Amino acid sequence: MSRPYSKRFPPRRREPANLKMAIIVASIVTVIMLCLAMFTDGIENAPEWTLFLGHFHPALLHLPIGFYTILAVLEYLDSSKSGPRIGKACEIVLNYTAIVAVIAAVLGILLALPGGYNETLLDRHRWLGSLSAIFAFWLIVLRNWARSKSRNGFSIPYHSALAATLVLLVVVGHDGGTLTHGSGYLTKHIPSPLKSLFGMESDSDETGPIAVAEADVYQDLIHPIFEETCIQCHGPDKSKGDLRMDSFELVMLGGELGDTIVPGDIDASELIYRLHLEIDDDEHMPPEGKPQPTEGQIAILEWWIQVGAMESGLVGELEIPETVKSAMVAQLEGSAEVEEKEKVPEILIPMLTWEEAEAEIATIEEEPNIDILRVALNSPAVRVKGPFGDSKFNDDALSKLEPIANNIVELEIGFSDITDRGLAAVANMPNLEKLYLQKTSITDEGIQHLESLIRLRYLNLYGTQVTDDALDALVDLPRLKSLFVWETQISKSAADDFQEQKLEATGVQAWQDEIAALKAKISDAKILVDTGIETGN
Repeated sequence: MSRPYSKRFPPRRREPANLKMAIIVASIVTVIMLCLAMFTDGIENAPEWTLFLGHFHPALLHLPIGFYTILAVLEYLDSSKSGPRIGKACEIVLNYTAIVAVIAAVLGILLALPGGYNETLLDRHRWLGSLSAIFAFWLIVLRNWARSKSRNGFSIPYHSALAATLVLLVVVGHDGGTLTHGSGYLTKHIPSPLKSLFGMESDSDETGPIAVAEADVYQDLIHPIFEETCIQCHGPDKSKGDLRMDSFELVMLGGELGDTIVPGDIDASELIYRLHLEIDDDEHMPPEGKPQPTEGQIAILEWWIQVGAMESGLVGELEIPETVKSAMVAQLEGSAEVEEKEKVPEILIPMLTWEEAEAEIATIEEEPNIDILRVALNSPAVRVKGPFGDSKFNDDALSKLEPIANNIVELEIGFSDITDRGLAAVANMPNLEKLYLQKTSITDEGIQHLESLIRLRYLNLYGTQVTDDALDALVDLPRLKSLFVWETQISKSAADDFQEQKLEATGVQAWQDEIAALKAKISDAKILVDTGIETGN
């Protein structure tokens, strides 16, 4: 018969059996994490597998943040006098928190191996991130110790340590955001009233937009483009590829490749090359998911590099093509209307209505390797893109686009299995404006099919087998503005001749002659008026 509990024989409070084991595990994790944080600093030429694993850090880092938040709520409920007794749930969440915190910290250390970040900030983030993972295991020790004293209720050591860990996590998160997105990422969109309340400087320009004639080319046009799309990865806090773009001197210095910008030569400038790659290309910059420059901004950058990439100079003092000047006005006014209008093509050859095209598209998209997107809500025009992988776009897929040929304005079939024979179908797309054929097997024979594309303004032939003869078929295309022929058999001299022919066809020389004549007339019209009065010093 069991002995009833009494004051003489009170219930015995047993110390949790896993306290000793928790101390051992926490000690081992502490040593491992400190060694990782200490001895991985400055490692060069890290193995490929470490970089592969490190790229999972951004995907997992939110788990410990979420678990810590849930743990704080559960511990608050468990320690309140009238709250539910959910100590077991707290224990389970804390255990999972410790596990994912260590995994996220280790992956973060691996991700930082190649460098390319602000060293001071990176070191602090590495150490504080490692400590936040270590603290999770010592929180388990403290919680087990606290429960050995009291099965429930508030524990000053444990709950104070948990609160301190949450504060540390905020600091770690802020540093991580700064490393990834650049300085001020968490504060740049604070509403103006709050900025005034906390004495922060407002980014708003109360004087309104700068007049285009009075704008400084680099400070008011080029640098803001870099700031919007480049500096978060190539700035003082993060400098991928050893490239920084937060000042003119650093931009011109370049990065690992050294030829980010080649004044006077957009073809040799790595910046322009990467901007024109497909958005899902690994080398495209900015990376997919980051803010992308508009076509107008790219046009400004191309013009700036072509005229010598000057550090200063007012727009009003320079001769600038009207299309580029319009893009500059839109940039200074912060207007997206111009860019939106550019995306909606002016219909030259009648297209199917969207309702008609949609019915055809539904049938065509039954093919697994055809992706068709509408380019704008107020236009029936479409963009066609072929996928990567085993189901590459091929000639048969291209022929299936015939029912909507008039509606296609963009055709992205680079890195595909398209051949010269397949390009015959492209000739039947009269409204085509952009054509991506990079890294395909097409030759000069296939380029002959493009002669009828009078609205084509962008053509990417990077890495194909075309030669100088291909340019003969393209020289008469009236709207062609961008032609990319890296790693082809087209010679520099043929490319220069092609540019000269295009300039002559557009009448640029005639315009320049008119400008020279007008300048001469202005000079002749000037009158000298001499008062004979000497001015004093």
